[in-house]
Amino acid sequence: MVVFFLGRFHPLVVHFPIVLILFALTFEILSILKWIKIPASIPGILLGAGLLSCLGSLILGYLLYYTQEYSGNIIEEHLWGGVLLTAAVSLSIYLLLTYKISGSKNLYRAYLTVLFAANIILIYTSHHGGTLTHGEGYLTQYLPGKNQNPSDWEPKPIEEMLVYEDVIMAFLDKKCMSCHNENKSKGGLILTSYEDLIKGGKGDHPTLVLNSSSESEIFRRVTIPSNDDDFMPPEGKTPLGSNEILLLKWWIDSGADPKVRLTEIPADSEIEPVISIYLSELEKEQRKRFYQKLNTENLIKSMGNLDKVELKIDPYNENSIFLSMTFPPSKFRDNDLFDLQPLFQHIAKASFIGSDITDDGLYHIGQMSSLKELYIQQTEIKGDGIAHLSKLGSLQLLDLSKTNVSDGNLLHILQIPSLKELYLNETSISNEVIKALKENRTDLQIYLERGKLF
Repeated sequence: MVVFFLGRFHPLVVHFPIVLILFALTFEILSILKWIKIPASIPGILLGAGLLSCLGSLILGYLLYYTQEYSGNIIEEHLWGGVLLTAAVSLSIYLLLTYKISGSKNLYRAYLTVLFAANIILIYTSHHGGTLTHGEGYLTQYLPGKNQNPSDWEPKPIEEMLVYEDVIMAFLDKKCMSCHNENKSKGGLILTSYEDLIKGGKGDHPTLVLNSSSESEIFRRVTIPSNDDDFMPPEGKTPLGSNEILLLKWWIDSGADPKVRLTEIPADSEIEPVISIYLSELEKEQRKRFYQKLNTENLIKSMGNLDKVELKIDPYNENSIFLSMTFPPSKFRDNDLFDLQPLFQHIAKASFIGSDITDDGLYHIGQMSSLKELYIQQTEIKGDGIAHLSKLGSLQLLDLSKTNVSDGNLLHILQIPSLKELYLNETSISNEVIKALKENRTDLQIYLERGKLF
């Protein structure tokens, strides 16, 4: 518990190096421009204090990372940014001290260069910290000239449309990327960029072979019989339509060029009529998704300032909302769920990690009819409220790690037929109960190690 206590002081301490390192560079620039005259020792004092603050922030940040309350690419990049920043500040101090001894102008230039780089790293690291705290795009949300509240949808001119970016990616985004993205990459396959598509997954066969759909695993997976275990997408998700399969085949067989434009398709090509039909469908779909996202954004805005939770729109389903605890964490109890009731039917993922919710709160969570993933690690859950989750027909993942759930209460899991993944890391569940669950629910994967976090 000491680790949890100390880790949460990271957001308080982290502001010191931000101010001190920025001031050090600012004073150096103003001194060079002869706008102000400052004592020669000031930059060194600021950097020395900044280094101590960096070390403190880095240690506390690592403790917070170690608690597993936050995970994913952003937190890891934020952590490594802190490491690089500390190293850059250390090098700046070394170069400054060496310059003071030798008086070499080259050393002073090197010092300024490293100090400038340290501030760039500082901005990078702060950006990721802001993203963790406030969500994607926080720093650029009110960028001058950026359209803040678009209400009219305009289709992209056909002359500007690319086959890969505007056609292939459109249906991969809708039907494949929810399982193959940076945060969830089944089979090690990520489809969110052309580079990742070329890189492929962990399988023995290449995902994409230029000029050969028959040798491309991505095409094989969507065209084999739907009852085959390798067929994609898995059961319960919408497969690619016939026109989408034809488009994918044509694109791969034509070289899978990510830069080819729709207008460059030969007029007598057999795929041209398919493109025409699909573009009409695509425009309707894009318009629909645009207004769905706008409606969801307005719904979130109508909730006012919810300072205890973060709400984000699912990038692959504009009707769905992802809910997680704020950073730094605030006290979140069962009665705080009342404020979220207007959003219940839209919440697809919910993370209450480290909150103070109890089994009584599971009654309200059981009303989140669209919920697919629920993370309640490190909470006051004991398990007698798990029965309330039986109403959730879409719940596929439940993480009960580091809770006091008991053997008897865990058996309520059998009342959730849709559940596919269960995490029980650091619980007191007996091997006998785990064995019984596996025997009665052969489709349920039970994990006793640290799972993914959201």
